Amino acid sequence: MALQTESLLISVVLCTYNRCDLMTAALKSVCEQSLPPSRYEVLVVDNNSSDTTKQCVLAMSRHYPHVRYLFEDKQGLSHARNAGFRAARGLYVAYADDDATVPTDWLCVAQHIIEQTAPAMFGGPYRPFYNAMKPPWYRDKYGSYDLGVVAKELTKDEYLCGTNMFFRRNLLEQLEGFNTEVGMMGERLGYGEETVIQRRICNEYPKEVIYYDPRLLVSHLVRPEKMSMRWCARQMFASGQAWQHVLHETATERIHAARSCLRGLRALAQLTGSLVLGILVRDRTRYPFIENYLYEVVFVQLQTLGSTYAQLARRTD
Repeated sequence: MALQTESLLISVVLCTYNRCDLMTAALKSVCEQSLPPSRYEVLVVDNNSSDTTKQCVLAMSRHYPHVRYLFEDKQGLSHARNAGFRAARGLYVAYADDDATVPTDWLCVAQHIIEQTAPAMFGGPYRPFYNAMKPPWYRDKYGSYDLGVVAKELTKDEYLCGTNMFFRRNLLEQLEGFNTEVGMMGERLGYGEETVIQRRICNEYPKEVIYYDPRLLVSHLVRPEKMSMRWCARQMFASGQAWQHVLHETATERIHAARSCLRGLRALAQLTGSLVLGILVRDRTRYPFIENYLYEVVFVQLQTLGSTYAQLARRTD
């Protein structure tokens, strides 16, 4: 379906919290697009930062007049994303992470998708980059997101990643934005807000299209702390908690607490068993380092434990 676009096509929202050095590189990449500046704007949402974020953005805006600074004092990525789309003037709202960089044709590719397909939501893959030496066990796929090399409409069981996503603004308004109970909040790990809203689109607007295009490739920083076993374990547990929040959005998918306890106990037993097996007899061709086995086999059970914990915590509230 072709679309007649408005003059201001895209509002890029860059949410940030105390990462001025990383945010500056992300902002510069968004500003230096091959799409004419008259066709897009950039909104940097400062989510209560205590560093020099505001000064850096205002300095950049003197060189790039289509950059605007916003301050959101309610802590949390969902609050910042909501502030961004409410201040946006573009037909579509794009979200990029403050530790990601985008190629110069990113918005031109987006323009082509909008004009040819006009999806409710669309996005693409990301690849990792590093600003420190990665440990020998860390595989690039741990910091990647990819749904294949063919552009396609997504099914209800496929999800775009929050690092690289676009929404039609009027749909965000109809949905009243992101669920502020989930997602990152300051230094607290959290996930799932973009998954919740995608499921809402599928359930409430089943005729709308969610679209994936591999040409919308961006680069996402894997910070040094993300390549530690401790962080990876926390991430897996937090992602399990987030998934329970996602399921809770749909009442028919809530699981009885007793069944959840059984799943948690089973996951704990499997985690213990797989840990012992990994130490003794893991496939060293497939998992050359014990960290590979922990990440790909053992820590998967932490997602189930995280989900169980979140559900039981909700039941006792």
